Amino acid sequence: MKAKKTKASLTSQEINKIHVTRHLDPLPAGYFYNGYQYVNFFGEKRNLHPNMDQFIDEYIAEANKEIEYFNQELELHPLPDLFDP
Repeated sequence: MKAKKTKASLTSQEINKIHVTRHLDPLPAGYFYNGYQYVNFFGEKRNLHPNMDQFIDEYIAEANKEIEYFNQELELHPLPDLFDP
């Protein structure tokens, strides 16, 4: 059985993958992307998309659906024990 994903269980590679996949998604009002960083109306700069928390939540929800499906399949079709007579 696989354990469900949480924000704390995400690896830096997974977070980087989410960022690479979604870094050009539409920005919230007051932000622009200068090609390197996300800058808001007040000049504050960020390295990650302003909606990154939302992207992470969506990724976790999708990954957990796949994990639930995998775990259900294991329950329906258990693997036989090779050492049982």
